[in-house]
Amino acid sequence: MILALCLLVFTGRETKAQEKFYAPVTIDENPKTHFAFTKNWAYPWYMDKDDNGKLIKNIDGKITKADKAHLYFTADCKTDVQGGYPIRYCHATRKNGTITLVFEDGLPAYASVFTAVINKKGVSFEPKLIYPQFVPGQKNTYQIKNLQLTLNQKKRAASKVISGFIDAVFLEITTLKDKEESSIHYLRGYFKTPLN
Repeated sequence: MILALCLLVFTGRETKAQEKFYAPVTIDENPKTHFAFTKNWAYPWYMDKDDNGKLIKNIDGKITKADKAHLYFTADCKTDVQGGYPIRYCHATRKNGTITLVFEDGLPAYASVFTAVINKKGVSFEPKLIYPQFVPGQKNTYQIKNLQLTLNQKKRAASKVISGFIDAVFLEITTLKDKEESSIHYLRGYFKTPLN
């Protein structure tokens, strides 16, 4: 009886975290694109050119060599978050058999980050949507509705570059003062990036 009461008390307080959604990773060694976007580049988001073509830095400090660096595109993705914008960068890391892909672009206006994690279970996806206006007390949660990841490398463990196609559809649920609103968003496109 005491054991049953203890179980009731502890399970009554427990809040169930949303389980991670995993999808299988497919392999297609013959990409459907030539990854032409990898030949294009931009300066860091805080750099511009004036009417005469001279570089200007929009934040404090002198212009350094890093400020002049050509940041070659590693992704050709799109999202419909905040009315839609392109995502030109994907960063990939490998640690203990897990590969993490981070898609981001658009600072200073667009600061959202999309993360895909590839492990033995498959691929999971986690969006982190960041909006320009902070609303105290607002809570955002996400539910993955569809996730497809196709890689062009069969042997990821030895690859120095990772490339493929991602198509993620997710529901954003916004809660504020017991009112709930939801909207569907996506991240979709190609990527080709060094795997560190």
